[in-house]
Amino acid sequence: MNIREIEYFVTVSELRNFTAAADRLYVSQPAITKAIHKMEKELGLQLFDRNQKRVLLTEEGKVFLTAAQDVLSRLNTALSLMHDYKNLTRGSFRIAIPPMIGAYVFPPLFAAFKKKFPNLEMIAIEEGSYAAANLVKREDVHVGLVTLAPTPTELDYCPVTIQEIMVCLLVGHPLSDRQHLTFEDLKDEPLILHNEGFALRGIIEHEYSIRGLIPKVVLSTNQFQTIKALIAKGSGISFLTALSTNDAYNITKISLSPPLYLTIGLVWKPNILLPLACKVFIDFVKENSMGS
Repeated sequence: MNIREIEYFVTVSELRNFTAAADRLYVSQPAITKAIHKMEKELGLQLFDRNQKRVLLTEEGKVFLTAAQDVLSRLNTALSLMHDYKNLTRGSFRIAIPPMIGAYVFPPLFAAFKKKFPNLEMIAIEEGSYAAANLVKREDVHVGLVTLAPTPTELDYCPVTIQEIMVCLLVGHPLSDRQHLTFEDLKDEPLILHNEGFALRGIIEHEYSIRGLIPKVVLSTNQFQTIKALIAKGSGISFLTALSTNDAYNITKISLSPPLYLTIGLVWKPNILLPLACKVFIDFVKENSMGS
């Protein structure tokens, strides 16, 4: 028994006429009659009372009609839903975003995407870049907007923006009048850094390490707004991207010497089937990335 045969049965039942059903469905009457006989044989039950002048359902036929109508209704709903997904009037995907990227890089990207595809939904999960990339690898999310490693591996990626990493100090700090700062200049400064698992922290710790320096971390947090507030109170210094410090109050930002940069980009796992909405987002990012 197939959907087409069920549709024949429901149409005959509703119109109470084989000829009218054949006309509505654009098939021959013998084709419908044959399909109904086949269904009855498969079910082992008679669906129509053929002893009457009119087309009438048997009691079993009435019960089967209710179930068959429900099947067709559910199928039509499913087909309509798939049509919506295909035409991008419906769809969703999951994206992992670190807090700082979520506050400054993601909003304009999201706004531009939603303007073009207003019916597609993103489900955002906030994690540090390392954790976000791992979520992508485990397929817990479909994509991640993260700080890219110098040589990204395992994941496909598309760079979105390059940001300079700035030294952030309290206005009036003894070093705040310098044009540039080195890590040697900062070796004794108390540091307020992101928690372990955040790419920016890993970059800073690496820079200290290759110079044989030990960073004096006094506080770790995953909230970059907390970091900025503590800097503004003179509780320590930190390293933040230029974009994330544009709205900083009572904070001086100074370039490192040599300057230090990080690349933010979209990552996704290769060779897996992604939702169509996610593929559209990846294509959108590629078209609007710094390399396009």
